[in-house]
Order: sequence, then C-alpha cells, then structure tokens
Amino acid sequence: MAKSLPIIDMQHSIISDEIVKSLERWGCFRLVNHGVPPSFLSEIMAVGRALMELPVEMKGLNVHKDKSFGYIPVNMTSAMFESLGVYDATLPEDVDHFCAQLNLFPHQREVMVKYSEAIYDLTKKLGSKLMEGFGLESGDLFKDWPCLMKFNKYNNNFETVGLTGATTHSDKGFFTILLDDELVNGLEMLDDQTGEFIPANPIPGSFFVNAGDIAKAWSNGRICNVRHRVQCNEPRVRYSVTFFVLGPRNEKMETPSKLVDYQHPPLYVPFHFEEYCALRTSTKSIKGEVLDLFRKK
Repeated sequence: MAKSLPIIDMQHSIISDEIVKSLERWGCFRLVNHGVPPSFLSEIMAVGRALMELPVEMKGLNVHKDKSFGYIPVNMTSAMFESLGVYDATLPEDVDHFCAQLNLFPHQREVMVKYSEAIYDLTKKLGSKLMEGFGLESGDLFKDWPCLMKFNKYNNNFETVGLTGATTHSDKGFFTILLDDELVNGLEMLDDQTGEFIPANPIPGSFFVNAGDIAKAWSNGRICNVRHRVQCNEPRVRYSVTFFVLGPRNEKMETPSKLVDYQHPPLYVPFHFEEYCALRTSTKSIKGEVLDLFRKK
C-alpha cells in the first residue's frame, strides 16, 4: 500500500498532539477545515496567476536585498520555476512597496492583504497548538516575525515532463503554508526513514504545511525540517502561493528551556535568522546542512 502524508482537521480536539506527531515523524501535514474562506483562496490564486503572466521585464522590478525574497527568474534555480516575493507580507508598507513595484490594481492589493491577514492568523493558531503539544505555555510563538509570501509558476511543458522543477531542499524558515495547484501536482516530500519521496497529493480547499530549518532548531531537533522537491509529471503549467513564517526579526533563535533535558541535551547555540540565511546562501547549502554550523560543541 502506498504511503500517504498526514492530514489534520483543525476542528479535531486533539490537534495539538497530531501536529507534534506529524512534525516529528514527517515534518509536514495537510490541513483541512482551517477556517480560511474559500473565496480568499480562489481570489489569491487568481492574483498569483495574473502576476506570474506579466512580462519578464515587469516581474524583474520585484527586487529585494536578499535575492531569494524578490523575483526569481527561470534558469536562476531551475529551467521551469520562477516566483515573485512579498517581504514582509504582514506589514502594509511592504505590501504597498510590492504593489508599487508591479503596478498592481487596488483590488489585487486588497486581496493580498485579506489573504495575508487570514494566513498569519492561521499560523499563530498553529504555533499556539504546537506549543501546547510540546507542553509549553501557549502563546504567540511568531509575534513580530517577518513573513514572506511568494507567487510561484512552474512552466511545465512536453519537454520538461520527468524533470525536476524545484530541486530537493528544506525551507529556511519555521513554517511554510502552501496553497497548491488543485489540478497539477508535483510536490514530493522525502521520508527520512526510507529515502522515498512521497507525493503531497492536493485536496481542494486545503493547505499543505511543512516545517523548515528554524523549526528544527527551535524544537531542539525534534521537528523534522523535511526535504522536498517539485517534479514535472505532466505538460501543464503549475501555480501555487506560499506563505513562509521565517524567524525572529531581531532576537536570536533559541530553544525553549522546557525542550531541553537529560534525554534531550541542547543541540544548537542561539543564532540570528539573517545570519543563518547569509550562511546558507554563501555555502549554497539548501538541505539544512547549515544547521550543523550552529551545533553546540
């Protein structure tokens, strides 16, 4: 029987335990009954498609000091993949800056703001449930953390079938909330125990949530920073919208003291998220290997 990735229903009463178990074993789960209105999902996907169909010279105006947070053109990381970035999607001034870069319509900006607010609220709920599941005092785990929203396009065609659109990597932040293409699949998650790639099959109206490097460090190594890739399985363009909860804005990333004990000695020294990103970029290490540089001696 083929393996399938966990599905979590936010209406269940034991969601805290389900989240912890899923993240420890798989580093990911699909989220249903999450409370974000379906109209928000269809509207943001429509905005994403429209933006990704803009001329390349227009998309190139989306710049950021960290190149991975702005426009990523085809061939920079993949012959198929390109994306636009909104950093920080939780701040009105940053959204305005993105809208000005690409000359967005007022309605498109309104959709982005509504969606960002809804997803940020959802991530705070997930963070609270995660803390409960680990036996920590529930609170706003991601208070003032920057978030990156990306509109993605995989330019799949007959010639790219069987190729990789996004090479195997882990995400650098804490959580990634993915609104995936309901019609065109391709996302696969690596099972660390077997070395197999498991397809993250879409479910209409759901989100796919995965943990990144910062989550692994915060949890003292208990959460899996799942490695994943995107394959081209059919000659149809694939669109998606991702919302990355990154890391602390000014404070250092540090493991809560309650997650450190005799059986779980501290694995990582405190570090700044920007420092981590810079090392990951300079070493061209995209599978979480940079965490080893912050291990306690």
